[in-house]
Amino acid sequence: MKNIKISISILVLFATICSCNLLDLPVKNNVEKKNFYKTENDIKLAVTGAYGTLASLYYANYVHFSELPSDNVHTTGESSDLSHLDKFSFSSVNSVLKSGWQNAYRCISNVNEILEAIPDIDFSSKEIHDQYLGEALFIRALSYFNLVRMFGDLPLVDRVITQEEARNMTRTSAETIYSKLIIPDLTNAINMLPAKYGEENIGHATKWAAASLLGKVYLTIHDYEGAEDILRQVIDAKAYSLLPNYADIFNPDNANHAESIFEIQFEKSRTGGSFWSCAAHNQSLSAEFGVACASATMPTASIRNAMDPASARYAASIGRGKNNGPYYIKKHYMELSIQNHSDDNWPVLRYADVLLMYAEASNELTEAPSATAIEYVNKIRRRAYGLDIDTVSPEHDLTPADIVDKETFRHVVWDERRVELAFEGHRWFDLVRTGEYYNVMNEHFAEEFGGVYNVESYNNLFPIPQYEIDVNPNLAPNNPGY
Repeated sequence: MKNIKISISILVLFATICSCNLLDLPVKNNVEKKNFYKTENDIKLAVTGAYGTLASLYYANYVHFSELPSDNVHTTGESSDLSHLDKFSFSSVNSVLKSGWQNAYRCISNVNEILEAIPDIDFSSKEIHDQYLGEALFIRALSYFNLVRMFGDLPLVDRVITQEEARNMTRTSAETIYSKLIIPDLTNAINMLPAKYGEENIGHATKWAAASLLGKVYLTIHDYEGAEDILRQVIDAKAYSLLPNYADIFNPDNANHAESIFEIQFEKSRTGGSFWSCAAHNQSLSAEFGVACASATMPTASIRNAMDPASARYAASIGRGKNNGPYYIKKHYMELSIQNHSDDNWPVLRYADVLLMYAEASNELTEAPSATAIEYVNKIRRRAYGLDIDTVSPEHDLTPADIVDKETFRHVVWDERRVELAFEGHRWFDLVRTGEYYNVMNEHFAEEFGGVYNVESYNNLFPIPQYEIDVNPNLAPNNPGY
């Protein structure tokens, strides 16, 4: 049930009143937002608008940052900005990267306005005050987490700034952004957000969404103790469970289900729907699907071979056109009668991800993987074959004999993450945080393209958009290699 549908009027209102690019700010006196926010309802609308601005990153481009550079998907051609991301020929003038930077900072700017206004508002209760504050902190932390993983060192903007300040900001180390903003924001959000909502607020961030994201942050910076501890809290809360049927996870009619921890909400309409479900598919499928397709993100032979064709995961993830036509990503597919029409939420955090992250973190802290960590992986594997997740499966379960040491289990978890979470925006960032991106991608290019393309060691980060450096030369030099 989708109860946080952002109406077009609200999005337009807050795009006009709240949106601003970090390094191209409007004159602050044009709209005195601090004076605009006067009541609890104003803050409620502003937080709703912040979710809408957050959605602008996931609307189409997030998959281009998080999956297209990986061995999961590919696009066609050699000269488009998407093909450059696919084949690692991108530069600092890539428009997709520019859009990602600007959308994230626009969201951060909106949230900073909300955070500045909240202390001056009379709220009907402390619970409401804490909820809106926690939601704003969660959105800001998620936006910065995406930015840091993409670009590394960045301007740290934790307050409302003037245009002059924006044009003179310098880059702060990624380590400082993690320690001074992302982790504190999520820690505070955990303490402020409710564990669950009534139906009227389904889709808003909960304390367990903040905790799950914090677990992913800790795993990314290799704080395995922190990750294990906070992810264990999410698991012990028993607020979420694996759905018995894998395909049900991605059914638009089953949105915000028991496995969903946080989803970006999209509405089925000409202007409010997700874009990439249409654009992802091979152009030759346009007639079959009845909508223009753009071949933007198509499944590679590598991911098709990694998935067992007999599994429920393959059936729900990989489709094929009629008469042995081209393969396409089925996981986010729905009826495509109108482009940008998809009612398909984007799954940012779900319970299977939490179990796999816990298993990975736990393994790094022990001499050998624990029975608990192995069992969490087995539950997910059983579900992949339509089996009861709590019933031992000799055919599909991992056993201690299969897991000879920590290193073996580490790769088992990484491989399981790839096939379980394929096309959901995890693969590229997983390859980078594990240090596997260089070898995996060069092997991938050698196998599928004869080594025509290659990945360099510096490709773990994208370049700072040249437009931002032109506006503010203090952002130079760019990331190494660009």
